[in-house]
Amino acid sequence: MTENNAEPTHGKSPWYKQKKIIIPLISLVVLISIVNSGSESENSPAAESATSAPADQSQVPESPQPEAVVEEDSQYGLYPSDQKEFIDVIVAARTAIDNAETDLQESVALRKRDKDLCKILSSNSAKNWVGVLTEVGANGEGKAYVEIELAEDVRVKTWNNAFSDLSDNTLIPTSASFFDRLVALTEDTKVVWSGKFLSDSDSCLKKANLTDVFYGIDPQFVVRFSDIKAG
Repeated sequence: MTENNAEPTHGKSPWYKQKKIIIPLISLVVLISIVNSGSESENSPAAESATSAPADQSQVPESPQPEAVVEEDSQYGLYPSDQKEFIDVIVAARTAIDNAETDLQESVALRKRDKDLCKILSSNSAKNWVGVLTEVGANGEGKAYVEIELAEDVRVKTWNNAFSDLSDNTLIPTSASFFDRLVALTEDTKVVWSGKFLSDSDSCLKKANLTDVFYGIDPQFVVRFSDIKAG
């Protein structure tokens, strides 16, 4: 009779020793753990803050602002604000002067224009105004005379002879600080200038025109210049 060493088979192995059950069970536990971990991450305060917080408005680029518009005349250069006002008054007054039906109406329109011009000038002075040099020369004594166009039919100038300049002192002497710069300039050159408008007996402005008719439509103002340079 042969001896049988095999273990008795009267009973099954415990459930936790059966490989077919253990492996799927471990996989199920791992899967549940992963699902729960992901759910907790989504519900965490940090996640809620990231999804619900509004966008940082400081990071939104601002719309570009339009550039400031600069008034500039291609022929005469860049007008300072007071010079622009000065010229605008003259241009506007031409309509009233042209429409005048009597000498009295023309005179009233002309005097009103000059009063408005005087309000614009500070102490009758102009600083760093612009224009085009239309005339430059010398008198018998070697002093310089000039004429500068500020706009169409608007000019400032010195007298061109010693007799007319006897009391106004507008001719530019060789000792003037800007005399040498003036010598180098030619007609039709853009210039930047400073100076003082001379006064007349009945106005804050002194005209170089011989008649009021031309003073109304093509005003020429007498100026004592303190600086003239290329623009």
